[in-house]
Parts: sequence; structure tokens; C-alpha cells
Amino acid sequence: MDGHVWQKVYWSDTRGSELMETTSFGSVMVGFMADVALLAGAPLAVATVIGLIVSFFQAITQIQDQTLSQTVKIAAIAITLFVFGAVLTSPLITSTQMVFDNFPDMVR
Repeated sequence: MDGHVWQKVYWSDTRGSELMETTSFGSVMVGFMADVALLAGAPLAVATVIGLIVSFFQAITQIQDQTLSQTVKIAAIAITLFVFGAVLTSPLITSTQMVFDNFPDMVR
């Protein structure tokens, strides 16, 4: 289990018996947001770097084609998602499976 996604807090009385177990809904949502940021961040970083390189190339060669940078960025994002798609989506899939597995405990 991923520690940043699912955190349980236990309260017990003075005898040590477990009175209540709650799950922090906020920590689950923060985990999801971190996973989505990772999923979106890698292609965004690649598109930014490729866009800067193409813009620099266009400034040097004085090419004024506006579709050139968009085409290269779309191709770079597609290649990035094709190559790293499984690695980028696995934390999100794991988190989703964990929420569905533990859903009865969350709604109590």
C-alpha cells in the first residue's frame, strides 16, 4: 500500500481497545492530485522543452510557420505517453483500486 494515499487514524480508550477507525478523505484526495500531477507533468515538461527548442530553431532560421511547433509538440507528447504511459498511470490505477477495495470502510 502506498503510504501517501491511504492513511488510517486509530483512536483508543485507556484500556487499549479500538473504538473508532477513520480514514482521512483529504489524504486520499491529496494522493489522487499528486498522482494526476505526475501523470500530466511529464508530458507537459516534454512539450515545454520541445517548444523552446523549436522556437529557438525558428528564431535562428527565421521560419515563420506557426504549425511547425504545434506539430512537433503533439508528436513529442504522443511519444512520451506511448513510452511512459504504463509507468505514469500505475500510481493512479493503484490508488483507484485501493479506494474501491476500501470503500465500505470509508463510508461508515
